[in-house]
Amino acid sequence: MSKLPNLFIFDFDETLSVRASCYPIEELAPNKDKLNLHEIDHNYEKVHRCWNRRMNEIHKQLAEQGIHTKQLIEAFRTIELSPGTRELFEDINIQNGKIVIMSNACDLVVEECLRAQNLLEYVDKIESNPVRQVDPIIVIDEYENPLQTTCKLCDPNLCKGSIIDQYRNKNLYDRIIFVGDGDNDVCAALYLRKTDCVFAKYDETSGRIYHMYDLLKNRYHEQLKTELFVWKTMKDMTSVLTRRLTSHISLTNNRQFFSWLNIVWNRYDQKRVQEIGPDRACAEWLLRCSGSVRFKNCHSITADYNSIPTGASSQQKLEEIRAVKACITSDGFAYLKGLTDLKKVHLEKCDQVGDGTIVRLKQVKDTLESIALIDLPQITEDGVGNLTDLKNLKQIDLARLPGIRNRDGIIKLLNNELPECTVNYDDNYPSAPELQEK
Repeated sequence: MSKLPNLFIFDFDETLSVRASCYPIEELAPNKDKLNLHEIDHNYEKVHRCWNRRMNEIHKQLAEQGIHTKQLIEAFRTIELSPGTRELFEDINIQNGKIVIMSNACDLVVEECLRAQNLLEYVDKIESNPVRQVDPIIVIDEYENPLQTTCKLCDPNLCKGSIIDQYRNKNLYDRIIFVGDGDNDVCAALYLRKTDCVFAKYDETSGRIYHMYDLLKNRYHEQLKTELFVWKTMKDMTSVLTRRLTSHISLTNNRQFFSWLNIVWNRYDQKRVQEIGPDRACAEWLLRCSGSVRFKNCHSITADYNSIPTGASSQQKLEEIRAVKACITSDGFAYLKGLTDLKKVHLEKCDQVGDGTIVRLKQVKDTLESIALIDLPQITEDGVGNLTDLKNLKQIDLARLPGIRNRDGIIKLLNNELPECTVNYDDNYPSAPELQEK
């Protein structure tokens, strides 16, 4: 059984950070025209292709305008990170995963940004252009010394593919997960093996073309050895892993891996609920855990995370939730709080759904009319007995519940306490159609 950790390697600019780190630096200039950005960018693109040299020129021009190291470091500390970065780092750390930041910016930018947000402690190594001098102005050396000339996909000062190779040759990691966004991340992706994972930034709603995804999809797809996944924010990372990586996870590691994912994606996010409303937040929880939902006034079931209806939260109300062979746990049912229109719940073959789930259903007792509990090994008489608190129930379907020892007693209890409800306990109850697809 492999006990080696997974290695997560992240690009920094526009991967972990929302914007490229050069922007807040350049915005410090009292007179941006005097930065000579046109000339500096021309030299970078046509002459040397070394990003550290470009930034050294920027620092020099800023110093001539009275902007020095102290202001630069303050700017580094204000760099905004992608939503979900903290939670992802914390969960990787919990599972003993390792984190490396691989950036063509510089080590000081990454270090100060992460330190300011109390995330530096989660990072094992920063692979980036080293800062040689801090005062009176910041001077950045090349990561590659001498400059590399073999890789045409990367800048001469830093080849990300060679760094991937160095970590691979250490034989200290079970698999490598690489996350990037730009054209200088393509090389790293091509160095990955079949059992590794690559995530490229993609956002069809923005209209922007992210070069890593575009190049890997359209130019280098035959050279790419592993499957290409997409992300928009760090919150998407584990969602994709949960829904699509089953076939790539080794049998020796999948229990630990899925245990981690279940904890992550069943964790109640109060901030997210406040941002988008309880109905959409609940839908996101179900869908990232491989469940499905139906919204009020919609006839079809929504099972695709990217197909959740848009619009005002007051107009998007959940009426039905379905979890069939989904990775939900009782903790996730905290998302039922605040739902005002939920009428139907169907739970089937969800091995981690227990009696605590039934208790949480009391949050929707005023609207819930129908519930189905099918093939749930952790449900017992205590859990089903709590259904008696849901006085608006009109239909209860129970089937294949091995934890129920006194079947007749449960049926009698439900019939007595819920006289207006039809109770159907039938082990021949048909399996959900979703099981044919999973």
